[in-house]
Amino acid sequence: MRRAMTMLLTVVACAPVDDEPSSSSADESTSDMPSTSSTPTSDPTQPTSDPTGDPSTDPTGDPTGDPTGDPTTESATSESASESTTGDDCEVPAAEVSRIEGCAEPIGEPLCSEGQQHVEQDTDVPWMADPPHSGPHYPTWETWGEHDMVVPRGNWVHNLEHGSIVLSYRCNDDCADELEVLRAVVAMRPDLRILLTKDPLLPGDERFAAIAWTWVYRFDAPDLATLLCFADQHENHAPEDVP
Repeated sequence: MRRAMTMLLTVVACAPVDDEPSSSSADESTSDMPSTSSTPTSDPTQPTSDPTGDPSTDPTGDPTGDPTGDPTTESATSESASESTTGDDCEVPAAEVSRIEGCAEPIGEPLCSEGQQHVEQDTDVPWMADPPHSGPHYPTWETWGEHDMVVPRGNWVHNLEHGSIVLSYRCNDDCADELEVLRAVVAMRPDLRILLTKDPLLPGDERFAAIAWTWVYRFDAPDLATLLCFADQHENHAPEDVP
């Protein structure tokens, strides 16, 4: 698995949440096991056709290469995140981000961590952000790939803690083409931990979200190149690195 050199970002201020640290990796190895409540319906390792054509520009419109290919990383300081600071620094700042060749700026909004404590399954969690990007979550996580049943937020936040990217959507039969773009991201990055699930609780007019630990990108018209950049930049930048 490719791992990128990373950099520390200054992030948007928000009220931090005090929490207890999550259980140790040794504890998780015996009690913190993946949930099997949902079954992936597709094999994310199988290639699919590119439903968006040939994305020859980066997400900002500046032709910088083809992020749909094999990404390469370099260490650099992200000015965009520091420019977005509006107040005091977070007590626990947003996760680091990889600089990816062909992706001009970090995709998404950096947010203060809400902690990583475990709560009982099906607990009603009052996350500060919607959709959640960190904070209290259930003891089990889900398998990677696409799920035909809704994965509870408390479970996929645990996936985020393990370095996952979550692609969520709120639509039914009216977004078949858009879902193919999300599926293409999963298929084109088989070595990354990506979970695709429906989220009927997703608020606002934008029907889709790409989420990483302390980063959120909302959109209503998915763009393959942009989502590949998001996945490459943010995957495995979380408190725990669990396959």
